[in-house]
Amino acid sequence: MKTDIDVIEQTHRLLNIDMTYLSGRNNNETGKIRRESTIKICARFSLIDPVIATWLYDIPHRQALEHLNKLVNKEKLLICIQTIRAPTGRVYVLSSQGAQYAEELLSIPIPFRKTTEPSRQINQNNIMHDLINAFCCLRGLQNFDANSIHTPLWDGLLSEVEFRRIHKSNSQTRVVDGLLREVDGTIIGCEIEHSFKPKATRQSSLMKYLNSLNQQHYQKVFFFSQSKDILNDAKRFNGQLIDELSVAYNKKTGRPFISDDEAEMLKRSLIYRTKFCNEIQSLFYP
Repeated sequence: MKTDIDVIEQTHRLLNIDMTYLSGRNNNETGKIRRESTIKICARFSLIDPVIATWLYDIPHRQALEHLNKLVNKEKLLICIQTIRAPTGRVYVLSSQGAQYAEELLSIPIPFRKTTEPSRQINQNNIMHDLINAFCCLRGLQNFDANSIHTPLWDGLLSEVEFRRIHKSNSQTRVVDGLLREVDGTIIGCEIEHSFKPKATRQSSLMKYLNSLNQQHYQKVFFFSQSKDILNDAKRFNGQLIDELSVAYNKKTGRPFISDDEAEMLKRSLIYRTKFCNEIQSLFYP
């Protein structure tokens, strides 16, 4: 069982992996950087698709396909999986050789599930969610101001896969879609709101957010979505629940489910980010 020190050490080690993409001084250097960046994304988020490559490398869709297919056919580092769940009908995952190369790049173990059917490496139902999650985590690293000066919104990230691996023994932890580290060191839970959720589901998540905030797994939670309506719905339900749980009594304890201080902490810590809504919509739902 992992100790708190183990969890902290693993978390900071992963947050310190540089995932920023900046092009090289020439085509050869840029090609090498793109190759390494693609492998690192696949290793940490389990998959990549042409939409993300097109956006991240600022290249045409055709060129993104050429880049990814070269890593499949020539270098044998990726495997292409055809699926109707992806925006372009395909996603790419690491091959066994690619996983070994990723371990060399990242200096961390990369679990690899050997199977005769590559599509089993990913959850088909979560493909769009996982791709949007990867985009949001990377988008903050790739932020530039109006003068094209690199001004990241955060300087480190940890994926959902990595978060689950670290906290798998704690059923009271809210497994977020990733962690982000702001430049001042604040750790943020990243949540992708891909669909509307019922109030009961939100209540269960809210209590786990509270436990994780109290345990200092993260100090804030950012909610991202392709839809402002979904974010507004999440904000409305969470606000109602915080007010209700701060006055409703728990029969086991004889006290409200959450204290006034905890209610204020939740209101302060849950943040609904609309900044990327239009970008997500245009990239993944053209």
